[in-house]
Amino acid sequence: MKVKYLNIKAEFKKIGLTNKEVADILEISVQNLDYLIKQGKPRIHWITFGLANYYSGIEDNLIRGINETL
Repeated sequence: MKVKYLNIKAEFKKIGLTNKEVADILEISVQNLDYLIKQGKPRIHWITFGLANYYSGIEDNLIRGINETL
């Protein structure tokens, strides 16, 4: 499965979450969230993937991913 997004903050906005809300969900400060995003390590990408699937429905994303590969 491919995860496609322009950038992490755009993905948060797309699912209707602000940086503050994401930071609250992760129980970290907004500054720490920005630090994680700037690092670009797999951890933040998995967090983004999980939040996107939780808030938009994993079934929809799976179907979209399957249709894109066909």
